[in-house]
Amino acid sequence: MSSIDLQDDPWGRRWCHAPRRDARSSGWSRTFAGQAGRPIRDGIACMLVAALLFASGAATARFASGAMNTSALVFWTNLFCFLIMGAWCALRPPQGGIATKRLGLHVLRSVFTYGALLTYFYAIATIPFANAVVLQSLGPVFVPVLALVVLRRLSDRSVWIGVVISFAGVALVIPPGRLGMSIGDLAALLAAVGGAAAALVIWSLSTTEPAQRQMFYFSLFAVVLAAVPLPWTWQTPRAIELVQIGVTAAFIIAGQYFYAKAFILAPGDKVNTWSYMSIVFAAIIGRAVWAEPILVTTCVGAALIVLGARLASRTRPERAPACRSGTGTDM
Repeated sequence: MSSIDLQDDPWGRRWCHAPRRDARSSGWSRTFAGQAGRPIRDGIACMLVAALLFASGAATARFASGAMNTSALVFWTNLFCFLIMGAWCALRPPQGGIATKRLGLHVLRSVFTYGALLTYFYAIATIPFANAVVLQSLGPVFVPVLALVVLRRLSDRSVWIGVVISFAGVALVIPPGRLGMSIGDLAALLAAVGGAAAALVIWSLSTTEPAQRQMFYFSLFAVVLAAVPLPWTWQTPRAIELVQIGVTAAFIIAGQYFYAKAFILAPGDKVNTWSYMSIVFAAIIGRAVWAEPILVTTCVGAALIVLGARLASRTRPERAPACRSGTGTDM
């Protein structure tokens, strides 16, 4: 027996394709297994919670960063994250325990995330802050690009248009100065690519790994990577800084949990644009804590971020199968 596999491409057209291998046969292909038809609103809600938690973590980290070097701050934050996750998994293990068959992807996710963090901090230290934030915020734009290259998945039209609109909103919330091609600018772009690659790995892991297990391995490998430069950058935090780092770590752990949960509940390219809301939340926190001004352009940019995110998460209604030409036959 043979049949024609009916496929609906992301641009709204119907095509006939030859039978393909079962999606479960590939670890990367499993990224999309089981997500079709799931409601996206739960994934969006988790991503919004994650964005708020990340913005809160950045605010508390700002207090500690004034007295500590970047490398030491990253290490101590990751150490606290690992201690929190170790205690969580000991008291309430994830479903199926912490054993995994996808250790390589957990390592890869940690490498991408840690690399993105280091290049982002380097960019902040060498180029204007607004430029670094805007260039690093290109991450969600790279997600559908990498999904096409690595996963052979063409995101639908609404995703591409939505991320561009949201990015325009980011540029209004944090207007950059003149962008160049310095090492700092390239570092910020590498941070965006690294963050997008990490999101893609999380998307793949989320098909088989519960969020808690993902966080355990991420915190484990992140603290190992952060310990590498310590012989040259060691710094012992004071008591007040330990409190600030502990609060930051709690925000990061909770944010990463909801971030991974969003990818479990919905397709990553549909919900990742909502991560831009962390910039909006950061602007609100900056106003409340440091009396930083919120301009008209900030409000317009926030509206564009929401508009683009809503557009990117839009789904098309299912339609009856139909071929552009020809019909399927059984033999």
